[in-house]
Amino acid sequence: MKSDEFVRQLGARLRAERKQAGLSQDAMARAMGQTASSGHAYISRMESGELGDVGFLMVTRYLQACKAPIGKFMLELAQSGAFGEAEVNLSADYADFADGGQSSPSSSLKLMQEKRAKAKLLYEKRWEREAQDADIIARLWNEVQVAIRPLLPNDPTIFLTPYLEGVRMFYRAWKQAVRGVVNRDPVLDVQMAFDRIEQAGVQRLVPAAVRKMREVVFERLMSMLPGAAGRDSR
Repeated sequence: MKSDEFVRQLGARLRAERKQAGLSQDAMARAMGQTASSGHAYISRMESGELGDVGFLMVTRYLQACKAPIGKFMLELAQSGAFGEAEVNLSADYADFADGGQSSPSSSLKLMQEKRAKAKLLYEKRWEREAQDADIIARLWNEVQVAIRPLLPNDPTIFLTPYLEGVRMFYRAWKQAVRGVVNRDPVLDVQMAFDRIEQAGVQRLVPAAVRKMREVVFERLMSMLPGAAGRDSR
């Protein structure tokens, strides 16, 4: 499926979710933290497929405003054939080429169908994983906001976006540090990964808020590992 066709299909499905949730475009814009004027125009363009690129985070925020299950939405979109059609076709063509044209028409058709089924399954799993990650980050961010707001200056120019990116960075580092963990204690690896993130730039934010953000993220993520609940960050 071409990218513009995918964006139009995505927009139509998002519009259906909004209407099912009983939200107007203005209400959706407000729910996503945008101003009434620019937000209404953005939502309208997103739903009509006029935007050239719609980020995964924006889609996640849209679905959260609709109280729609993100994983189910992405899985249904993948099953509809919205993802990977070009790659699937390329895989099938390459399989025929690599075979040297020796296969019979029936065996080539079977091989092509198997390649398509495998590629579709891979895309479904990929988007399901990304949807699960988005759900976890959203829950972390909701808790982090409550924890760090009292620590931030009462200044309207203070933006929370860098802190949200910090949560994402901590989450990605946590996933990498605990990958393949079975019978070992991953606490030190996670703490070292978090240290590297702070040294790479998160320290430019309010230090007390960064420490609290790290504490909340560490505690919640480590509690997801068997036997790791109750551990504390430094």
